[in-house]
Amino acid sequence: MFVLMLFFYIGTVSSDEVIPICSSCIQVDTSCYNVSYLFDIEAPFRSAIVITKLGILRSTNTLFFSFEPNIEDKEYYKVGFINMDNPVNVSVISGENQIMNFGTFDLDQDNALVYLGGSDGIYVLDTKVNRVAPYSSRGDLIISLFYKGYVYFIRYGEFKIVRKKGDNFDFLFDRMLVKNFVINKNGETVLLGSYGLFVIRRDEMVWLSKNSYFRGLTIDLDDTIYAWWIDDIYKVIIAPKLSDSNILRVAHIPKIGALTFDNDNNFIFTVGKSLFRLSDTGNSTIC
Repeated sequence: MFVLMLFFYIGTVSSDEVIPICSSCIQVDTSCYNVSYLFDIEAPFRSAIVITKLGILRSTNTLFFSFEPNIEDKEYYKVGFINMDNPVNVSVISGENQIMNFGTFDLDQDNALVYLGGSDGIYVLDTKVNRVAPYSSRGDLIISLFYKGYVYFIRYGEFKIVRKKGDNFDFLFDRMLVKNFVINKNGETVLLGSYGLFVIRRDEMVWLSKNSYFRGLTIDLDDTIYAWWIDDIYKVIIAPKLSDSNILRVAHIPKIGALTFDNDNNFIFTVGKSLFRLSDTGNSTIC
């Protein structure tokens, strides 16, 4: 079994104040979390494994992930999925007669649908019948996609977040190039743009970080937003007074790939193709 033999430190200490601990626990924010290896994701990866996004369909406990396939593959991005309870076989979604390059996705938990964005617009996977069908924006390159009641997405090269409502499209943001975004239950948007990380509430926008290279954004089951970048996890703290909002580094995980949360709201993350879980021990002291 692959064991994560690494050093971790509290997010609020400086990088030269490293706290060495055991190989099975780390400090996340103010709590001690146990690190457990789950399994290796076996997929047609390139030699350098790149997994960029994770998401779990909660009704079936199925893990979806976007990845870069073998270099000789005609599609340079794909989305695969595997059952968390029985991780034996991986299924990969790709175009049968056309190149799709599905590099982004999001989940409609209530209807068991997976919206897929790629080089030919948005498609939808109905997991109940395992069928993929066109949904919107054929011919457009979709670089980011989010679902919350409606499908929200970004087309390559546009300064817009687009919301699809039936046959209508609303343009919600047009101030800068946006790479990635999420929206919480209050309608507050955290986005990664060409100038860094921002939070938006109605017409107000606050600059959270000048780092424009965060690898991803995700939301846990309590509606808390997190960002990650190479080896750090950050919590996005959205304050009642928006100008007081900030990000807090809460954990250090070397070579983190992608991040999401399981049905018990535990952190789930990849290092290479290996999948790990962080579960709260209930201990608030140093690990």
